Amino acid sequence: MKNLIEDVTCAGCYCACDDIRLETDGQQIQEVQTTCSQGQAWFERAATTDQLVPQIQGQPVSQTTAIERAVELIQQAQAPLVTGFSQTSTDTQRAAVALADQTGASIDTGATAVTRALQQVGEATCTLGEVRSRADLIIYWGAADLLSNARHRQSLVTTSPEITRKTVVMGEAGSLVSDFADECIQIEPERELEVIWQLRALLKGVDLAGKEPVGIAEAELQSLASQLKQSKYIVFFTGPAFKQGLLAHRKLEALSLLVKEIQSERRCHAITVPNSSETKGAEHVLAWQTGYAATVNFASGFPRYSPGEYQATRLLEQSQVDLCILTGGNPLAGLSDKAIKNLKQVASILAGPVLLPDFQPDVFLPTGITGIHFPGSMYRYDGTPLPLRGFLPTVQNSEADVLKQISQSL
Repeated sequence: MKNLIEDVTCAGCYCACDDIRLETDGQQIQEVQTTCSQGQAWFERAATTDQLVPQIQGQPVSQTTAIERAVELIQQAQAPLVTGFSQTSTDTQRAAVALADQTGASIDTGATAVTRALQQVGEATCTLGEVRSRADLIIYWGAADLLSNARHRQSLVTTSPEITRKTVVMGEAGSLVSDFADECIQIEPERELEVIWQLRALLKGVDLAGKEPVGIAEAELQSLASQLKQSKYIVFFTGPAFKQGLLAHRKLEALSLLVKEIQSERRCHAITVPNSSETKGAEHVLAWQTGYAATVNFASGFPRYSPGEYQATRLLEQSQVDLCILTGGNPLAGLSDKAIKNLKQVASILAGPVLLPDFQPDVFLPTGITGIHFPGSMYRYDGTPLPLRGFLPTVQNSEADVLKQISQSL
């Protein structure tokens, strides 16, 4: 008997679309009504999770044996790391923070640059509902892939006759191909910080006459400043390309200051966007549990924050980790190639609904999928918490339960 289920939330990517319709036979998903390839792949994963079995060094074992081996690895570790929260629920993230606290591990959400910037100057943000209903100028800075996402564009469609909206894409030349933008502005990636300061100067009435703009054509800089002055509600979407480089947090700081200055006269907000294969939310959980949103270390018995020291990618690249505990359907998201290469040389524990073909952990603990097999919640990339539903049975435990089992066995 087929069951039609409506308004299902998809945790396949940061968009977390909550209007998915699907059909099930009570045991498996028969059809998913979505045009998103990432969402389709996420729902299709439910058909294979029950076939996964616990493993140690690639060999099938019982759940109890796998848990015991995971506990042994944790007890032997001197510098453990907990990371990999993409496509995980809030409950999983809370359990991961508790495990990191119990084991004296470092824990990182991957939101280092954003966290450093917001701690300095704060954040002015909004929900997608506000963008859809009020924004008349939307700027995608280093986030052209978001604009190309059909589901995202659909979420911003408004029927209000009062809104005449303009869309601008900004970034390096190769990322400006878009059929959905009204204007594309080329900016040299290494000069984005200067461009923001030049915009701030123009909006404050500082005359740049006689000074050649840096990183952007003068006509485009003047045009952008004019549009910022004329618009009533402005929203910046900053993507992965904008958050790259050693000075990424400084660029985010400068943009936050620009947003705050624009707000003195009109509405303006900024929304940060992760990589297309990642999700957000772990930084919120870590912040309310420890006071810090990323790069936390519990080795001293209390949370310590140091973005230059406890970042997951840096710890792995510098071989300062002897055990890595990973969770989620995309556990390696956000790690550099060098970090992944070094990760394969240290002990690792993976608790999740997928076993990656090119990564074999020392201990693999299979789980079901929160949002398909278990209820829960997650955050959309605009910071909105959304409910996840459980509508299919499974023989597996949830990721949160597996982490709690490890914690109780320590």
